[in-house]
Amino acid sequence: MRGLNKASLFVYLIILCFGVFTPRPDLVTPGAKPIISGSHGGLPAVGHHILYLGGPLQWVGNFLMFIPLVLLLRTCWSRLTLQSIFIVTLLTTISIELIQIYIPGRNSDVRDIIANGSGAAVTLLYLHFHKVSKNLAQ
Repeated sequence: MRGLNKASLFVYLIILCFGVFTPRPDLVTPGAKPIISGSHGGLPAVGHHILYLGGPLQWVGNFLMFIPLVLLLRTCWSRLTLQSIFIVTLLTTISIELIQIYIPGRNSDVRDIIANGSGAAVTLLYLHFHKVSKNLAQ
């Protein structure tokens, strides 16, 4: 089972990297089509609309983006403390935003760090209180 979890983490990281490091030509050249656009349909189009239309949906997308990372890190390496997982996720989101500065058509925004960190923190709080409630029930 642990091998499947690590494979899932690997696939998640590939998808995450593709999503956050793909240049956005529509922001560099007006009128250019984005690499993943709403005109293609399907799940990529939904992701494109959520993450790039701005407003509350963009914040929700960034909030949800790091929940799988927290859960997969916890299942792959159960010895990691919740604080360690939070530090890993925070360093990951800061690194993403710093790298995006150098990618044409990508924007670096501190609000993305806050949204990603909030999603990770809420997930970690859930894991903590779920563990505490399990211990109290025993």
